[in-house]
Amino acid sequence: MLPKHIRSMVIVILALLGGGLPALAAPASAVSSTFMYEVTRNAAWYQDVPGTGVVFTAVAGEQSYLWSRNLSVATVTTLDAGDNIGSTVAVRCSYADGGALPSDAEAGAYWAANLVPPGENSVTPALRWVFTAPTTGTYNCRLSVTSYSSIIQNGCTVTMQVPAGAELARGTYAATRHWTLPAASTAVIAQGTTQTTLGYTYTPGGGDDITVVQDAALTTCAPGSTICTGGTTAYTGTQAETWIQAQPQNPDGTKCGSAINGSVAKWNISTAKHHQTATNVLHLSTSQLAGCSTIRVSVKVKNVEGNPLNLHAGYAAGRIAATHGLAFTH
Repeated sequence: MLPKHIRSMVIVILALLGGGLPALAAPASAVSSTFMYEVTRNAAWYQDVPGTGVVFTAVAGEQSYLWSRNLSVATVTTLDAGDNIGSTVAVRCSYADGGALPSDAEAGAYWAANLVPPGENSVTPALRWVFTAPTTGTYNCRLSVTSYSSIIQNGCTVTMQVPAGAELARGTYAATRHWTLPAASTAVIAQGTTQTTLGYTYTPGGGDDITVVQDAALTTCAPGSTICTGGTTAYTGTQAETWIQAQPQNPDGTKCGSAINGSVAKWNISTAKHHQTATNVLHLSTSQLAGCSTIRVSVKVKNVEGNPLNLHAGYAAGRIAATHGLAFTH
């Protein structure tokens, strides 16, 4: 068996090679070929990406960690400056026979951002989510996509593609938990302020290493926005930073040791970019908790400069989570 310090180093290397998360399980079969589809003027219902479906049987309450690999969304049609294409990509689950989940069951989570040409011709979504089986049964979870733009009018058409090789992977791990920011927690974050949100008290178990994910759905408040107010022409978007904070705790909720901060991710959400799912991951070892039994994990969202920043909460249609988090021990 490898010494603990060597084992931790291997985990870090795997995390860097795997897009921020350790290589925990074999992925599903790759897409057999490039998936091409048409952009709509308004966001249409999702199209499933062929070949990414993962079918499995789970007992009621069983939790499955799901994550995307080798996933990108690219334009096929040549676009000019101003031809911004919004794309929402989701992991979505249903019963394997196509039946819908119970109305109160979370069905998935989404990632969203605009593609801004000509400097950008593809986006690289990162989807991480935990599916909780509402009943004992067989399920189908897959990657789905929809793309939309106001330029789709007067005969204008745009073709997009998900290049071959996109995958959805599934794993089951100890002490797996997930949480979604409730709709009532939607917030507008002013310039120069930091919002602490998506808080959850997590109890590790069953391993030495802990992975925490906190993904925040953000939109810059452009002038005249129907989503949020306060935007002015003085700014061309919002410069934002996000990071995870983990505060070890005692069983009664009191602090136990110092807070542990993850790396800071920087986001340039221009008016053209419009929205961005800010992805964050923190890897911890149980030794870092110094004997503390639980961790209070949160995500920090800082509006560094620019227009106000809208933090989305609750669910999109189909019970697809916006700002959400998860943790597991391995």
